[in-house]
Amino acid sequence: MWHFLLGYVILQIEGVYPERLLGLLRQQGVALWDVYRDGESLTCSLLSRDFRRLHALNRRCRCRIHIKGKRGGVFLVRRLLKRWVLLIGMCLTLLVFWWASRRIWLLDIEGCRQMDGTVLRQALYDQGLFPGARADRLYLMDIGSDIAARYEELSFVSLHVDGIVLRVKVRETLQPPDAPRDLSFPCHVIAAKAGVITAITALRGQAKVQVGDKVQPGQVLISGEVTAYDGSTSYRTHAYGQVQAAVVYQAQVMAPKTQTDWAYSNEEAPFGAICWRDKTLVQTRSPFWEHEQVIESIVPLSPWPLCIQRGVYREKIQQQRPLSVQEQQQAAMEQAQLQALLQVPRQAKILMLNPYTLEKNGELWGVCTVTAEENIGITKEIDQ
Repeated sequence: MWHFLLGYVILQIEGVYPERLLGLLRQQGVALWDVYRDGESLTCSLLSRDFRRLHALNRRCRCRIHIKGKRGGVFLVRRLLKRWVLLIGMCLTLLVFWWASRRIWLLDIEGCRQMDGTVLRQALYDQGLFPGARADRLYLMDIGSDIAARYEELSFVSLHVDGIVLRVKVRETLQPPDAPRDLSFPCHVIAAKAGVITAITALRGQAKVQVGDKVQPGQVLISGEVTAYDGSTSYRTHAYGQVQAAVVYQAQVMAPKTQTDWAYSNEEAPFGAICWRDKTLVQTRSPFWEHEQVIESIVPLSPWPLCIQRGVYREKIQQQRPLSVQEQQQAAMEQAQLQALLQVPRQAKILMLNPYTLEKNGELWGVCTVTAEENIGITKEIDQ
């Protein structure tokens, strides 16, 4: 590859002692390759820049030299310079590709089901994300947060540029509509969890609990056996409705005594990179599993927007560090809070969060109690 870039010539050497000429070239440090005998002549290849030295040494050997071929980038460029129209066309094509690769041309939206996709596309266009826009001049994170705050149907919008494609991932607050309810069989609405009733709406059937009542799993909340107020008539129906209750979730985690931290070792390795503006074109590879780049100098290559960065890779290793009592308490409460929140359903509304610590059997524990409001009603068919 290196020989092709610099350019090389294929020679045929004839004479009484062509090997003597090759020996002189070797003594002068001239690189030769693909050397073989073809009848009474020798064929070899050498770089185009060493061809002039070949003539000076040939005066002592008196061999006849014929050029069989010219290969490589130097000769290709010379041919292109003679065909300037083709060269200008190639340069313009590369310039167009470079210009187009820095812009957004396609839009891929994922997760937009309830909201009209045309409305979301128009919102992106209003923020400057239209075909042909330069993504490096826009703050995609701020744009996604602004669009999500503008529309109630959206809870999260993520923007990511993949080449010339802007990928938009949407998370909606509205849930897809439930499947049609089968009302052909009588049933009760019972409690799936223990809690305190905060709201109840019986759309069909008769409510058996009120706001503020404590309920246990399996307790009937909305009965499918409906009786008139005067007790004259009774019938069975498919009960359904909304029953909101405050449910308590709790998690306990033993406090950790140590913590794994990243620290620098004494090992370093040289770092170097060639950058075009803010993009790294080529850089040396780090020999460490985890490292940090420390740039010590930047050498600009004017007039082009190129620069050479020099520095070191500093190795990072994991070390165990003992925690103080305050740090153990903080870590235990954070872990307990995370475990408690993982138990809460996604649709539930958090009412209260209470993390604290306690000692049990001589050990420090983190405890977190989460009170969430959620729909606890599930249907249970009435036995015949």
